[in-house]
Amino acid sequence: MAYDITTPAAQMLMGDLNDMPSLEDVFFVKGKTAIVTGGSSGLGFNVTARLLQGGANVVMASFNPAEENNACGVLEAKGFGPDRVRFFQANVTNEDDLEALIKFTDETFGSIDILVTCAAVWSYAQIYNLPKAEFEKAVGVNLTGTFLTVKHVSKYMIDHEIEGKMCLVSSNCAWLPYPTFGGYAHYAASKGGVVSLTIEAAKELKRYGIRVNTVAPGGMATEGATKNLVIDGLSEEDEDELYDGISTPQLDEIKSVDSVARVVYAMCTDFTDGITGEKIVPDNGMTHNILKYQPEISQFPED
Repeated sequence: MAYDITTPAAQMLMGDLNDMPSLEDVFFVKGKTAIVTGGSSGLGFNVTARLLQGGANVVMASFNPAEENNACGVLEAKGFGPDRVRFFQANVTNEDDLEALIKFTDETFGSIDILVTCAAVWSYAQIYNLPKAEFEKAVGVNLTGTFLTVKHVSKYMIDHEIEGKMCLVSSNCAWLPYPTFGGYAHYAASKGGVVSLTIEAAKELKRYGIRVNTVAPGGMATEGATKNLVIDGLSEEDEDELYDGISTPQLDEIKSVDSVARVVYAMCTDFTDGITGEKIVPDNGMTHNILKYQPEISQFPED
């Protein structure tokens, strides 16, 4: 049968093609501006770099001013200078800092189209040895800080009629406890809260065209992962138990930070316009016990 453009079926297909934006348009973020909390180190830095490669301007927010020179210097060496990326010192638990961050971003780049929340703290202690203050610190930064950042950025987006994207970084530890015998209750609780916050924020902000999702990776080889140790004040026996559990051989390879950063980047693009309120899990199959290899199993700890 010969092709006939006048048939309704052909007209519908042609309409679909005509309405279809190019992949370049949907998978790049040219001309947009992003705030990345925790953006000057670890996963946040990799996300910052990917957003810059995608064409966005980025403000890296961090409470640690010592990270500014290295982060900005490395990015400038790759061609991303102060006309594209800036550092701003802010504590995500402080609303005055967040208001100042938003003002700075608006005055510097003229918009806020994307938010990525990577700021997080953690440490190790069994729940029966975990001080209340340590629990509150993790929840304060990881959950309350995420809530406050979403609160103030969403206000800006609504006031400026921006149909933005928010990607809140959580963790698969919210439902997959580790190390071997725990020690992560405060971090897991805070990241589980981020998953729930994502769903509620997506529900509230959808009518403004703002899409909110969470990316929940597993362990990654970041600088922070090597510096966050057991809490102070534990007995030597409790410390040894935690470190033995942490150092137990992994059942699969540790994924690269950039493999997660690429997923976060995708959630910030128009490519994912049809997704909101979702939990994306780039943990290389860890959640489903999908392993690259199975090591020899021995009793741990020894009986």
